[in-house]
Amino acid sequence: MVFWKDKFLRVISLIKDKLFGKEKEWEKYFDVSKDLYKKGIIKENTFNELKDKYNFSKEHDDKRKDDMDLEI
Repeated sequence: MVFWKDKFLRVISLIKDKLFGKEKEWEKYFDVSKDLYKKGIIKENTFNELKDKYNFSKEHDDKRKDDMDLEI
């Protein structure tokens, strides 16, 4: 049981890392997290944490793009 719990926590960690990664990966990994939540595999608080990271990444990427536009 400990083995599978460890593997599952590593999968959640991977999803979190990808939500902070490349923009083109955000949607794909957020969709995976939505599927895990809808199927009852992850709890609401875990899903909300992933959603917060997704939203944070999108907001800060938009701000970074705006800053770059201002510099040009």
